[in-house]
Amino acid sequence: MVIVRCPSCGHAFQVDLRKGKGAHYTRGGFTPTRLHEEIMKAIRTIVSQKMEGATKKEIEAYLRSKGISISGNSLSGRLSELLGAGLVEVLYTQVRVYDEKTRQYRFRKTPVWYLSAKGVEYLRSRPA
Repeated sequence: MVIVRCPSCGHAFQVDLRKGKGAHYTRGGFTPTRLHEEIMKAIRTIVSQKMEGATKKEIEAYLRSKGISISGNSLSGRLSELLGAGLVEVLYTQVRVYDEKTRQYRFRKTPVWYLSAKGVEYLRSRPA
């Protein structure tokens, strides 16, 4: 469940997400790889510089600047794994009604990524 705010009236409500909950298999014994760690470091750096969440494009650009080549699809998969493991959080801030009858919603704004408390602690425990 994600809490969102209606762009028309400002009312806050919960939206059940089927997509974007994170890879289900990471909830057990997930061990982040070097790429996962680099993605978390990218999120930490971007968030600390601009004081708001990191978009997927920003994460990809940061990784490229560090010499790490990754496709958008691969990055999406790694972010999903990190989300499933509870190491990152994603925030959607705006929605629009997609289907009035079934009350289905679609997000209008690009999701932004943050480290969770667990992700911050994980990076602290890693050697520099």
